[in-house]
Amino acid sequence: MLNEQSFDAPVIHVVSESPRLEMLQARLRQAGIRPVPVRGSYIPPDSAPALIDLLTRSLDVDDRDLRLIITLGRDARPPDRSNIHLTDIGQSASLPARIAIRRREQQRRREIKLRGETLKKIGSSPSANRSTQRARVLWLGNDAPFLNALKSSLKAADISLVAAISHLTAEDYLESGRFKTLALCPSAPDDEAVKLLARVKRLPLVQAPHVVVLLAPGLAAKLDRNTLAQADQILDLGNDLDLVAAQLKGLCVAPGLQAEPVKGLASMAQDQATGLVSRAYLETHLRAQMDQADELATPLCVISIDLKDNEDLRAVARKIKVLLRDTDLAARLDAQHICITLPETQYRGAIVLARRIEESLERAVNWRVIERRQFHTLSSLLGGLTARSGLSQSRSA
Repeated sequence: MLNEQSFDAPVIHVVSESPRLEMLQARLRQAGIRPVPVRGSYIPPDSAPALIDLLTRSLDVDDRDLRLIITLGRDARPPDRSNIHLTDIGQSASLPARIAIRRREQQRRREIKLRGETLKKIGSSPSANRSTQRARVLWLGNDAPFLNALKSSLKAADISLVAAISHLTAEDYLESGRFKTLALCPSAPDDEAVKLLARVKRLPLVQAPHVVVLLAPGLAAKLDRNTLAQADQILDLGNDLDLVAAQLKGLCVAPGLQAEPVKGLASMAQDQATGLVSRAYLETHLRAQMDQADELATPLCVISIDLKDNEDLRAVARKIKVLLRDTDLAARLDAQHICITLPETQYRGAIVLARRIEESLERAVNWRVIERRQFHTLSSLLGGLTARSGLSQSRSA
């Protein structure tokens, strides 16, 4: 009889010794992760993350190994090679969300690097995008005994903290675009901070904030995994509150990653009618995305959205861009179509986005989704998006 673990759950290699190894495996299964014990010091060469139990084993990972490294130990300050550090095994309930967050961050960094290379190839350069505004943090959570101390610490770094009283008030604050960071401190699985966390990525904001969740011990197991994964960073509320303040301060003053590719571009890189990137930019960038998909063995999808005559193209483009992730790219494909590229996204995910766009535009939309295959060239991939065929997807499909 099979045990309860799901064999399609994400894999994690566990480097530990008995009896802790068996305990760690049980906790990870409860968190929805499939643990694979590592015998000796050899970690199989694949992309699955590795958990190093520092209480029984040393951290000995090749710097050329690009997998996520998770460490478990009592020291609140993580080792240099650690991507995710847990001070207590009780935090393992939040591990799926933490892994999703870090992978999303890695994907975003890869895409932004590609966009910079694309700009160079077409003879343009990214805008400096330097903000002279004072950094502001929006706080939502029940009164915490350390909140005043946190406020003082941030104020010393010329960072202001504003507290909201509800998720609706916080949403009003965020619409102003003045807050670079949103700090959420939930105390229960259904409180105001959790309500905002579940909604924040879907809000039509001009500037999306960096979402930081300050997680109390024991709360992770009570929160929905998918909701927790909406955060951009998780900070653990342990005994070292000075460290939490320093980490939050670091997130506020660190230079942001600029994912928007069209600000300040030369005319050849930008479509003036829509404000999206041009066909020339799209072709150069999509070719680079295809090469990266081959290198990483990851999926890549493209979507075409039809345009109607006499439509406000900029309004359509704005509605589409609100629904995109930082790593998705919308471009003017031709007079009748907008193209969206979705790196590291499978066909099902692209279908969901296409349907959301149709909903947002409030009209019947002809759209088509193609998941790129090895036989696709740049020409055949883009040509397939606009080819006239009865297979075109629409509301009636």
